[in-house]
Amino acid sequence: MSVAVRSVLRRRHDHYAVCPQDGLWFRPLYTEGKCPLCGEAAPGGEESSLPLLLRVDRFGLGMAALALSSLAMVALVLFTYFRA
Repeated sequence: MSVAVRSVLRRRHDHYAVCPQDGLWFRPLYTEGKCPLCGEAAPGGEESSLPLLLRVDRFGLGMAALALSSLAMVALVLFTYFRA
């Protein structure tokens, strides 16, 4: 395994925390610094705020893009139907 891959894997493992109450591994970055099962604060620090692109609900953006493309397709079909 290359040094670059090992460093990435090591960095990813550093961001995990273990809940002392139920033994669950979780990432405090995504759970607001609390265990998702019991709500206990993550040992070893506070939560850090996520960047904007990670906080945005991507499902809503995907659905909006799908709706816009569907409207564009409807407009294109109607245009070609009435034009021809």
